[in-house]
Amino acid sequence: MTTTHWRGLAFVCPRCRGPLAGVPEGLQCCDCGASFPERDGVLHLVAGSVGETAYDPRVLSALREVEDRHFWFLGRREVIVDAIRRAVPDADRGGLFDIGPGSGGLLSFLARSGVRIAGGCDAHPESLRLVGERLDVPLVLVDEGRRPPLGPGHSLLGMFDVLEHLDDDADALAALHQALAPGGSLVLTVPAGPSLFCDIDRLAGHRRRYTRNGLRRLLEQVGFEVRLLRYFMCLAVVPLVISRRFGRVLWPRGAHSRRQAELRVIPGLNGALRAALALERAAARVVTLPLGASLVAVATRSGR
Repeated sequence: MTTTHWRGLAFVCPRCRGPLAGVPEGLQCCDCGASFPERDGVLHLVAGSVGETAYDPRVLSALREVEDRHFWFLGRREVIVDAIRRAVPDADRGGLFDIGPGSGGLLSFLARSGVRIAGGCDAHPESLRLVGERLDVPLVLVDEGRRPPLGPGHSLLGMFDVLEHLDDDADALAALHQALAPGGSLVLTVPAGPSLFCDIDRLAGHRRRYTRNGLRRLLEQVGFEVRLLRYFMCLAVVPLVISRRFGRVLWPRGAHSRRQAELRVIPGLNGALRAALALERAAARVVTLPLGASLVAVATRSGR
C-alpha cells in the first residue's frame, strides 16, 4: 500500500516530491522509483551526494563541548521552551520534528523539559550521530540546500538557527508551511541585527541576519499566522557590537580566533550573563524588547 510515512513521520521523495512506499530496506518513490535505505536507524532520504555540507563537521564536536555550559546556548534553550509553552497549542499532540538539530543538546533539553520529540533531519551524518547518542528518536539524512522532503500533516516543526544558512529562506518557509497540518506550528530562531553581520557570520555559513519586521513579513507572505515574535539576547548586543566592530584589533589572528573567543566559557562572566538573561526572559513576558541579538517566533498554519 502506498504510504508517505516512516516511523509515523510523513515524507516525500526528495527528487520528484512523489509519494513513498515502504520497502524492507527503507522507502521507495512510487513515481520515479528512487530508493532510500535505512542504515543503522537513520533514513537516507537524499537526492544527491550523502552528507555534503558547506560547514566543517568538526564545528559540531566543538559545539557539543560548550553548549551545556555556554550562556548563549543555555539562554536560548529557556527562550524556546517558554515560546512553546506560551504559544503552541497541544504541543505534545504529534511531537516536535527538528530541521537541523546540530549536536542534539537543544533537543535533549527540550525532551527533559517535557516536550515530546518526534525526530529530526540534518544534512550531515555527524550531526545525526551526535543526536543519536543523546536521544532514541527517528533521524533522517537529507540534502543540504534543498527543500526538506517533508510530507503533509506534521503538527510541530522546529528550525533553530538554520534559516539564516539557506540561500532561499522564503522557499524553505513555504515548504515548512505546506508540511504542517492545519493548526500546526513552526517554532523558529534566527540571528538578529543586520548591522552585526560580519566575517564571523560568513565563517559560520550565515547568509543574513534578520529584523523583527522583516521576519514577520517573510512568515506572513508564505501564509503563516504569527503567534509570537520577539527579540531575545538583548543584553548580548553590546558585547557583540564590541566584538564585531573592534574584533580585528582585539583578535588580530582573524575570524576563526574571534569566533572561538565568542564561544569561550569564562566562568564569572558566563554566570553573570546567565543570570541577566533570566531577568530578561522575565521582563519579556510583560514588555516588548526593542532589540536583541536573536529572534524567536512561533507561526501557525491556518486551521481553515
